[in-house]
Amino acid sequence: MKKYLIYLLAISIASTQLASCTKDTAGAEKTLAKNMLGDKTWYMDYKQTGTTLKTYVGQSTYFINFLKNGRTNDSDGLTGTYTVEKVGSQLQIHVQAQTSSGNANEYVYDIESVGASNLILSFKVSGVQTTYYYSTK
Repeated sequence: MKKYLIYLLAISIASTQLASCTKDTAGAEKTLAKNMLGDKTWYMDYKQTGTTLKTYVGQSTYFINFLKNGRTNDSDGLTGTYTVEKVGSQLQIHVQAQTSSGNANEYVYDIESVGASNLILSFKVSGVQTTYYYSTK
């Protein structure tokens, strides 16, 4: 009986240890993406809607700031907060902003790619994909 209890205890400890070894990869991805976005000014280089590509390289262009404290502002005068979320397998930026006149504006972008100096965001409306290409210049 004593051997049986020791065996049962060993199995319980082993299964508890294995169950507690899960990693929060979604949390790590969100944190990394937020760190890559934060405290930079992102300038739009290109915009692609469907098959139409428009370049803004060398021009005064749209920019957006994502601050490490979760605040955001852009060249259109929108200010607010943002969060990085993982929905299914897709990282997204959720923005809650206001215009200078106080009108609420909420939008969600899929993060296609984020690096030290390049960012690609996209969204789909009525089946049409729009992709934004940013750099920190």
